[in-house]
Amino acid sequence: MPETTTLFLIDPDPSARRIVGRIADQMNIDFRHYTSAEDFLEAYTRQTPGCIVAEFRLLGISGNELQNRLVAEGTSLPIIFVSAFAEIPFAVQAMTQGAINVLEKPVSEQALWDSIQHALACERRVRRIDAKHAAVGKRLARLTCKEREVFDLLVQGHPNKTIANRLGLSIRTVEARRHHIFRKTGTKSLAQLVRMVVETERRRGGH
Repeated sequence: MPETTTLFLIDPDPSARRIVGRIADQMNIDFRHYTSAEDFLEAYTRQTPGCIVAEFRLLGISGNELQNRLVAEGTSLPIIFVSAFAEIPFAVQAMTQGAINVLEKPVSEQALWDSIQHALACERRVRRIDAKHAAVGKRLARLTCKEREVFDLLVQGHPNKTIANRLGLSIRTVEARRHHIFRKTGTKSLAQLVRMVVETERRRGGH
């Protein structure tokens, strides 16, 4: 059963809790409040979709440290920072690290609403991409060892005759394995197969 989209607030400020909680109610999504980054990290599971709204001046693990940790762990949960002391160097660093926005308190509820909508849209897009590439990995795992040998040479651009000579096979056998590869990976052409591999490798490199 898929997890429910959740708006996470990490901020000890009661007024932030009221504002963000109200937005979550209006968006009809779950809301969870933590007063520290440590409490959030202890409770969060990567299967839960959503986004974070966080004060960056937190006791213990700071908002900046939290963001660095999430990036290092490859967590795709987007983050919006709010603070009464949003210094420009911090804002630049946070945005460079991938923060959706840095908003100064007192926060405009409309600006926060818009930022949360943007964050949730980004998160849904990333999860769709991750799901796509996870499915690609599962399809590649269906290949037998011998099919994988042909696959590796195919995506390197070698023609059937060269593959047959390299592997000591008949061209008919190579063609049969090539057919199985296309069927198992859900591709219909060599170009589509290569594109699938390139996109998968690019995605891994992005992590």
